[in-house]
Amino acid sequence: MIQSRRTKGAEPVFRLKASTKPEKPIFLDYSYGRKKRFKYSIGYSVNPNYWVVDKGRVKNVRAVTNAKIINDRIDDLTRILKEFVEDCDSNQIPLTNPIMKACLDDFRNEKEEVIEGDEDEIKTLIPFIEKHIKQKEKELPKPKTGYKNATVKSYEQTLGHLKDFENDFERILDFDLDSEFYSDFIEHMNSKTYQFSKKEKRHYSLNTIGKQIKNLKVLMGAALADEYHANLKYKRFKVHTEETKAIHLEIDELKRIYELDLSKTPHLELARDVFIIGSEIGQRISDYHNLREHEIEIRGNERYIKIRQEKTDKTVWCKITPVIEAIMNQRYKGKLPPKITEQKLNDYIKIVGKKAKIDEEIKVEITRGGKRKKKNIIKHQLIMGHTARRTFCTLKFKAGVPVHSIMELSGHSTLTEFMKYIRNPKVERASQITSTEAFQNSCIPV
Repeated sequence: MIQSRRTKGAEPVFRLKASTKPEKPIFLDYSYGRKKRFKYSIGYSVNPNYWVVDKGRVKNVRAVTNAKIINDRIDDLTRILKEFVEDCDSNQIPLTNPIMKACLDDFRNEKEEVIEGDEDEIKTLIPFIEKHIKQKEKELPKPKTGYKNATVKSYEQTLGHLKDFENDFERILDFDLDSEFYSDFIEHMNSKTYQFSKKEKRHYSLNTIGKQIKNLKVLMGAALADEYHANLKYKRFKVHTEETKAIHLEIDELKRIYELDLSKTPHLELARDVFIIGSEIGQRISDYHNLREHEIEIRGNERYIKIRQEKTDKTVWCKITPVIEAIMNQRYKGKLPPKITEQKLNDYIKIVGKKAKIDEEIKVEITRGGKRKKKNIIKHQLIMGHTARRTFCTLKFKAGVPVHSIMELSGHSTLTEFMKYIRNPKVERASQITSTEAFQNSCIPV
């Protein structure tokens, strides 16, 4: 506590609590016996410049717009507590901190709520992350599906892993994270498994662990900005990643999928049609699995699907190509296909890929549980909704479409992120670049 005066008799004292923030929370402080002390946040904070120490009140100045409200709260709590103490004394009820807190909580009608101002009581990492996630839930846009924002879900996963770490190591994480914590956490994540299916448990991949470290650094940065700590050691935590075997489909493979007769299996037909359209427009699965929600606009002689991208909030216009027109006219009475859930699309498109005989063996290397593993997987088993977006980006890139033109439609914000989508070997990229007119002739005439 700062700026305090000693308690006289049975009078509660109001003082400011030490805090790194400009405004300090106001606490009630009441001594009611030898080594018996009750502290209670009144739910307000004030700049120390406007706090009258001797009176335990806020200065009634224009700079503090809620000064009267705060002082009224202080007067009310003083009266309520003194009346309660007198009542307990007359009825020979022993005073304790819990019953005094319950009395004041009852007065404020906030028995179950977190008291405003108690956020400064946060001394450790987990409570801060929980508070930060609640803030992000309010700030970030909610998906049209009604589910949680993807960033919020990602932070919640990291929070869960950190709580498991606390339990396993029997320690409370503060903000002084260092290289020793980093090593212990990586070891902890490598040792953990999760239920992949009813029969199979898996260790976490290097990329999953890297994602947790990335989130942790963001959260520690937010705590640093809010002045909960001054530790910069977390900035040296390395985020290890490896390129996944996310595939794209070649034109002939797309053609085989498109030409399949799936009329007797409407669920597979819908998945195929949505996937093909996804490969034509290059949007994220969150933006194309429910095509009916988007408007169709006519510009000149062309028709476009107007899509407001969920992740970036950008609006893009995706041309309705002849293939999309054919799908709409042949099976959906000139409309876009109805919604299919992301999970069903991921499940069904693998079956469609198998029927289309997309059976090339793909060599996959992945690090799980800290160990590098190699195996061969049939290509159709790797097809998922997101493959459509990678296919669009890669095929347009191979066709020589300028990168920034592709990014304008796909919604990638950086070239680095876009190039991760291009499943094009470096030798092919070099060949593609050197085949352009600028490379056909030598710099020096011969």
